[in-house]
Amino acid sequence: MKKYVAIFLFFFAILIESLQVHAQRVPSATVGLEQARANTDTQLLMIRHALAPGMGDPAHFNLNDCSTQRNLSQEGIDQAKNFGRQLKELGFTPDKVWSSKWCRSFDTAKALDLGPVTLLPALNSYFQNRSVAGQQIADLKQFILNLPPKGGRYVMVTHHVVIGDLTGRWVGSGDGVWLILTGDQANPWRTEPVLSEKPALAK
Repeated sequence: MKKYVAIFLFFFAILIESLQVHAQRVPSATVGLEQARANTDTQLLMIRHALAPGMGDPAHFNLNDCSTQRNLSQEGIDQAKNFGRQLKELGFTPDKVWSSKWCRSFDTAKALDLGPVTLLPALNSYFQNRSVAGQQIADLKQFILNLPPKGGRYVMVTHHVVIGDLTGRWVGSGDGVWLILTGDQANPWRTEPVLSEKPALAK
């Protein structure tokens, strides 16, 4: 009987040692990934809200009442959900998700399901009030320049006028643009288009 107990204790000790070695290796791998990310350029994904039939907003538009606004169709909701699912499958996990205050933008951000959504007025639409465009784009640009140039992963959900004026790129409903920060004040980012149907990570 003592012989079997000794054998059992021997193999049990080997098992415990193996588990301890594995536990030590996992944090090391995690730290390695974090260090690698910390040395890469910050990536900001700017997304135009998903499909919302129509153009602009109704005459009785009220920013605090979604029922008065142009909202996502079910196709738009599904589009955003599929976009978010594919981004997660690609391993893209943002540190922060921001949205304009418009319901179709906020609902897109929620449907992406990439994290808690924070409202950012600099992302608001000015399609029907172009007089504020210059100041708002300046505010948004400064907000982006204040982000860390290395290691960050972010998402902003906004409107086509904002993306177009900021990046010079036109995007379809639900699609987006990667802004890869350079740390250069003169040329603060480079851009790459992103399609919601089949997204790819920034290069």
